[in-house]
This record gives sequence, C-alpha cells and structure tokens, in this order.
Amino acid sequence: MFATLKATSRSALLVCVVVSASACSDATGSGGRHPFTVSLTSQSQASAAANRTPASGALSDITIVVGGNTLVLTKAQVVARRIELAPTSASACAGMTEAGDDDAHVEDGCSEVEVGPTLLDIPVDATTKTNITASVPPGTYRALEIRIGPITSGNRSSQAFLVAHPDLKNASVRVEGTFNGKAFVFTSPIDTRIETAFSAPVTVDAANPNVTIAIDLSNWFSDGSGGTLDPSNSANAARISANIAGSFRAFEDDDHDGHDDHHR
Repeated sequence: MFATLKATSRSALLVCVVVSASACSDATGSGGRHPFTVSLTSQSQASAAANRTPASGALSDITIVVGGNTLVLTKAQVVARRIELAPTSASACAGMTEAGDDDAHVEDGCSEVEVGPTLLDIPVDATTKTNITASVPPGTYRALEIRIGPITSGNRSSQAFLVAHPDLKNASVRVEGTFNGKAFVFTSPIDTRIETAFSAPVTVDAANPNVTIAIDLSNWFSDGSGGTLDPSNSANAARISANIAGSFRAFEDDDHDGHDDHHR
C-alpha cells in the first residue's frame, strides 16, 4: 500500500542535531564532542494504553483489538534522512529544501546527529532500544528534528542503503503484520520534517545523555473515531500516513526506560 505525504509536522518534537557533521558555534562550549545516544520505543506514554492488548507470554508484537477487528504489528521501520539537535539559541533547523540528506555541512545553527539514510527499526516488544550512537558538541539543546523521506538515488551512502534495504526503495515507512488474520505489508513514501521540543532542555556533557523517540504505533492505523483502518485498503493510505507523521515524541531518557525523565 502506497501513499504520499509531504509536510512539516509540529508537535512536542523539535530535534536539530546531526551525528556526523560539524555543529554551529553557539551550541557548543569549549572542549571536544561528547557521546550522545538516540533510542526508540513504542511504549505508550499515557497512563494506560487503550485498545492495545499485548499477546500472551513474551511480548513480540503489538496487537490492537477494536470491535471485531484485530490488527497485529510485527515489524515497523522508518527511514530518517537527517537528524539534528536544536540548541536553545536556534529557533529552527534547516528546512527540507535547505538541507538535503547528503549535505553534512548546513550552517543552520543546529548540531548534526545523523546525516544520510538511517534505518529506524522501531521495537514492537515494549522495549527501549538504542538506535544511534553519536558524538555531538557540548551544549544545551531544546529540540530534536527528524527529516523522514524515501531514498530513490543519491550519493554512495544512499546507494549503499538501498543495497542493504531493497524493500525500502521509494518508501520511507514499511510495516508488516496481519489484519484479521490476513498478512499485509504497508509502505508509504512519506516526506516530512518532524520537529519535537523537549519538555526540559537537554544538556550534552560528560554524563552522556540519551534521548528517546517514542513512536505511537497503536495510533498509526486509527480512523480517529475509535475504529481501526485496514492497511491493505488503498483508500486508507493517506489517513495512515498522516497518523504516522504525527506519532513521534522525543524526550530525555538517561535511564533508557522509555519515559521522559522530567515527567515521572
């Protein structure tokens, strides 16, 4: 299933740090770079996860039972073309037209965490897993920005990504699972820039901070009225893609438990 969504999504997310590139001077202090990790989780950030029923025994997928429909998600992947950290002094990072996924030296006031195609393999087993380990300049950051988009061609790193992940050619999202017992593969070429502000500034120093991105997979296939969308129905593709773009939230999570350290 294929849908196209091109937009800039603003929620509680604003991330502007790229792992492998140089950072701007106003985000750094004196001294060298410090380790910084980005983790992923699909854990619910609410007090209770309505309409989400885990499978019995060890959790190995996400099962959503609504009415007479049962949706099981066994694999979820997103292609990030660029990830950046926004310092407290910057209002925003470069837009989609200003910063391509292969440009590691955009002077936009933000620190680069990762430049080029990066596979975000979202855990569906309620764990929190470190996906990116980077080295970034010391400083105080207020947000994380993620550029999501399909990889069609490009430089050597883009070509290598497509060789390693041929199923993601022309797609930035890929989900596997079953809907009422029937297997499906949902793909979408979503092209969007997601900005998410931290609930409290994140300080990169010798303490080696971790930021977790929580992705609400249970909402990806919601119809917005309490029902579940059939991923194999092409009429649902645009709504599903919009749900995906609005499902990301980033926060400081130094203990890697999948929850915001500042909201206990």
